[in-house]
Amino acid sequence: MSVVGTAVILGLLVVMLLRMKIARFSVVLVCVLFGLVLGATPIGDSVNQGLTLLGAWAWRQLGQL
Repeated sequence: MSVVGTAVILGLLVVMLLRMKIARFSVVLVCVLFGLVLGATPIGDSVNQGLTLLGAWAWRQLGQL
């Protein structure tokens, strides 16, 4: 799974949360900004690797269905 695919899935999740009124736009904006800032820090590579492993695991699980 690519970074673009992950971004699309997360974007759809954000849209769902907004439509179901679980999260307000301001909360979503803060979370997105936090993710961007976190990715720019020295820990960003570790976070990226962890998310890549999680995405690969999820993709394998979906492939087994």
